[in-house]
Amino acid sequence: MTLTELFQSESIRAANWTPNERQLVCFELMGWSLTEQVLFADKDLDLLMLRNIRAVAKRAQAGEPLNYILEVAYFDHLRLSVEPGVLIPRPDTELLVQAAEEWISSIEKPCIHDVCTGTGAVALVLKAKRPDAEVSGSDLMDVAVECARRNAADLSLDVTFTQSDLFQGLGVFDLVTANPPYIALGDPEIDASVSEHEPHIALYSGYDGLQLMRRLLHDARAHVKPSGALCVEHGHRQAKVVQTLALENGWVDTETILDLAGRDRVTRMRKP
Repeated sequence: MTLTELFQSESIRAANWTPNERQLVCFELMGWSLTEQVLFADKDLDLLMLRNIRAVAKRAQAGEPLNYILEVAYFDHLRLSVEPGVLIPRPDTELLVQAAEEWISSIEKPCIHDVCTGTGAVALVLKAKRPDAEVSGSDLMDVAVECARRNAADLSLDVTFTQSDLFQGLGVFDLVTANPPYIALGDPEIDASVSEHEPHIALYSGYDGLQLMRRLLHDARAHVKPSGALCVEHGHRQAKVVQTLALENGWVDTETILDLAGRDRVTRMRKP
């Protein structure tokens, strides 16, 4: 059976993989680049390849996220380990990195901290892009901290990760980034594969999704240097509320940045 025939088969189509997910499966299980997937599309696959891909498809068909099955996620240009209990990094969060990059572009040796770090994706990409920066990250969950530390070691990036409830035990920084939980409890728009498999503590935050955001905007003031900044990711309907909360907590120069779909996604604010 060829790769083309395999992906046209009923057992694989039932997994409902996107083109990007099919590419990920081929790369991770077969080591084939996108070019090779095109060139070898009509080449017969060996039985082991067929068996492995069908096994992954069966798990995916049952609703298990593909990133958990393959134990990998790509974020910006980095390959990250990911596991159940740790939030899967999304392309939307790359906008948080861009907002942070813009802010630190004129700061020599910036000191950066990423709260709710999960896999460490944001902190690790910022360190990779700015090797001169002192970068750290924290998360409430042990499993996330261990995952982030493993990713830092695998990528040979000098980023320190600690367990912390927001800023407990932490210092003061030029920039703080955060992708906190911001989904409202009972939100009907959340896909079942997300709500049934990814950690609720990293997804949901009270009746309006902003319970932790309120703490974050308040507590961050004591951990950002004067003229430093806070960049937060939030839901596409939450920008106005986040900006109001920012002003109430003494932040200035608030700016909301749109994602590729034209939706509010990241708000950046400055400490006077």
